[in-house]
This record gives sequence, structure tokens and C-alpha cells, in this order.
Amino acid sequence: MTIGEKIKLLRVNNGITQEELAEKLNVSRSAIAKWETDNGTPEISNLKLISKEFLISLDDLLNDERQIGESSEGDNKPCSNYSDYSGYYYTINLKGWNDGVSDIFILGEDKDFIYYQKENGVKGLIGKKYVTSLKKGKQCSILPEKVAFEGRKHFCLKPVFLEVAQKEGFFEGFFDFRNDDYLDVEIISFLDSVLCLKGGMEISIDTISKIEELSE
Repeated sequence: MTIGEKIKLLRVNNGITQEELAEKLNVSRSAIAKWETDNGTPEISNLKLISKEFLISLDDLLNDERQIGESSEGDNKPCSNYSDYSGYYYTINLKGWNDGVSDIFILGEDKDFIYYQKENGVKGLIGKKYVTSLKKGKQCSILPEKVAFEGRKHFCLKPVFLEVAQKEGFFEGFFDFRNDDYLDVEIISFLDSVLCLKGGMEISIDTISKIEELSE
């Protein structure tokens, strides 16, 4: 994770605008924007102020191999009770013009998402808000609790595609799921209400219908 990505995550996670952070550091808003998009690097004096403002060490801020700003456990942790789902494949249908997923087994769920794995090992998640039905299919010998999985963290820092509900269609409840801009993106981190993509884009978690890792 770059310095710019860390600065943006820290700012957003603390509910501070670019203007407010600029005022705290006595720099221009455009300077903050440049830092957050890695088009510029803060001077050491500003790095010290950022470290003090967000209670983060300079080492954590400067080391690209260290991740920050990820969601805490709790509500975002996948459930550990798989008894309702074990032993079968499922098909999940979604609202509107969306194919959903079929022949998957369920790894768990949290307050926003249902996590799944396909027969070929590819993992994904479905936004609960858009689920219309979950249908049991053929028997499955794979036990979800035996699969190594970290929930939301699994989808960070790797290529994935997203499907996002952009607008509601002519019929109530039918959404247009457009993902042309998100066919191959990288998630930096999940926050409480948004996920942050590499390059600085933020997407509301409430609009996400599906995330799936890209198969090699």
C-alpha cells in the first residue's frame, strides 16, 4: 500500500475532508489530492504531522508492505456456523438484470455479504441487499469450515471484478448492474460504508451486488 493510499484511508476513516486535512497541515487542498493519488510525496515535516494526527508510526506510514485502514472484526467477520449450508451446492438469484451465481458452496456471511466458492476454487461475495432467492442444489462433499478463508480481507490486493447497482430500472426493484469499469480492479481496503480501490476510487458497499476474484 502506497503512502498516498494510506493517507486517503486514514483521512476517510476519520471523517476528515481534504480541505480539513490541508488546514491541519497548513498546505493546500491540491497538495493533499496529489499525495493521495501518488503524484507527489509529503515532506518529512508533513509526514511527522500526519503521523501525529492519525496516531500512526512513521514506519507504518512509509513501509509499502504494511497495510492499514482495514475493517475490524466483529460485524464484518464471516460467520462460523455453517451447519445450515454444509453438504450442498446452491444457486443465488439476484434482483434485476443480473445472473447471480450457481453451483457454489457457501463459506459464510456477515451483515452485508454472503461468501461463496465455485467448484473451480474461485471465491466471491454477494451483496445481501440484492438477493431474491437461495436455492439448494446437488450434494457437495466439501466442508466450508475446512477452507482457508478470511472474509473481506481475502479480496484485497488482488485482481477482482465487481458488479455495481448503478440505477433502478423501469420496474421497481430491477437494477441495472453495470461493471464495465470494474472488470479488473484491485481493492485496497474495506471500510465501514465504502471500499477503496487502487487509484483512489471509492465505491459504496451498499451498491455492490457481487465481487469475484479473477481466475488465473
